[in-house]
Amino acid sequence: MNRKSKNINIPLFWKFAIILSFVIIIFGSINIHLLWNSVYNSFDKEINKRCTVLAKIVAEKSLSPLVFEDYLTLHEILDEIKESDPSISYAFILDGSDEIVAHTYDLIIPKDLISINKPNAGKANIQVIQTNNFEYPVIRDIAYPILNSDVGVVRLGIVEDQIHDEIMRVTYRLVIMIIAFFLIGLIGAFFFSYLITSPIKNISNKLQIIDLKNLENEDYSIPDRKRFKIFNFVITDETDILVSKLTDMIFRLKRSRVELKESQESLVQADKLAALGTLSAGVAHEVNNPISGIKNCINRINRNPENIKQNSEYILLIKEAINKIEGVMSHLLSFSRKQNIVLSKIDINRVIENAIDLTKHELQTKDVSIKLDYSESNLINGSSNHLEQVFVNLILNSLDAIIEKREKDKSFQAEIIITVKRVKNRIIVHVSDNGIGIPDKSKDKIFDPFYTSKADGKGTGLGLSVSYNIIEKHRGDISFTSQIGIGTEFIIELPSFDKK
Repeated sequence: MNRKSKNINIPLFWKFAIILSFVIIIFGSINIHLLWNSVYNSFDKEINKRCTVLAKIVAEKSLSPLVFEDYLTLHEILDEIKESDPSISYAFILDGSDEIVAHTYDLIIPKDLISINKPNAGKANIQVIQTNNFEYPVIRDIAYPILNSDVGVVRLGIVEDQIHDEIMRVTYRLVIMIIAFFLIGLIGAFFFSYLITSPIKNISNKLQIIDLKNLENEDYSIPDRKRFKIFNFVITDETDILVSKLTDMIFRLKRSRVELKESQESLVQADKLAALGTLSAGVAHEVNNPISGIKNCINRINRNPENIKQNSEYILLIKEAINKIEGVMSHLLSFSRKQNIVLSKIDINRVIENAIDLTKHELQTKDVSIKLDYSESNLINGSSNHLEQVFVNLILNSLDAIIEKREKDKSFQAEIIITVKRVKNRIIVHVSDNGIGIPDKSKDKIFDPFYTSKADGKGTGLGLSVSYNIIEKHRGDISFTSQIGIGTEFIIELPSFDKK
């Protein structure tokens, strides 16, 4: 079972800061380790060198007293060398038989200490000794031969603690320096992170407040950031190019938005004209009938102009017919007129009735019944002209679907049902028919501009696309359900009238 991943938002500034800090910590730790080893090895070599030099000095001074068995002088030499270097823990001299002839110890020197280190092939040998029950736990012991060990051996013990303390002091200074550089590096990391991410953050914040619906009315240009100036040279980088490109993109987007809005208005008008072409027969019928009545009345008046009573009745009939023609033409002109969407208080029931009036002749000639079901006035904030266009489109689409189904089944009873109801603060309109239905392959495309599943010459593909945009501008929703061979239902949801 796949679990939905959780997004964790980490600002770009902290990403840079964390990565740079991590790199500094890793390299700082490696440097501390390498410096520690380097310092320790260097001190180790220097201490060994010092031990060798001290032992050599003692060996050279002790040669003559040892040969002449002047043990007092040997003790003086050892005491002098021990006093000159506080790191010397002990010093003694062995003769050719490995017997102690002089030493700085007040105690008896253990035999284990005597035998633990000897010159190696007539050369000095240094060993690090772990001690027990001694003041210092670690001793660096050197055995230095006097005349290739034939005369004797000088033994010196150097305290490791002092060496270690000295190493620690030097290492401590180095660590302090590394920590200082580390802190400076961290400050630099945060500073450079700020330099890099600050303009990007400003761009991001600016882009987040862009409202495409008000793009043409608001200024969303991104201001140029402050740049470093050295003498007459202005330092720029990729961020400045990004700001320039985004500003240009916003300008072009604004221009495209204006052009798109103009195109949409043109499409709305084109769709109206296409609908008028479909309704032309019905409009002609609505006009021809009153004109025929007017002709008949005029002929009767001409035959008997002296009959004042009869002529008065005919004049009233003529006036009634003219009013009807005027109403039809006024409604037709109002529907075809290019208008901007201006929301005002309207009754959606009256809008639907007007759409039915425009299409009723087409419905009657195709023997299609239409039912309108509503129980009360349903007020909304809307544009009557544009919403009427939506319902005319839906009714004509339903009529086309019914005609297509009737070609296969001429006996079925065709009907269109429109219901209006209020649900809380929403007005919901259902426009359903029992026509052919929408094919599955077309369901994802029916709101696309210029898409139509009708035969060539029978549709512009604008109706539903224009209707979708009109409903969207009314802050509403339009959806549909459809089954092949059963019918289609469009559902329009609009906000009810807001007194504010």
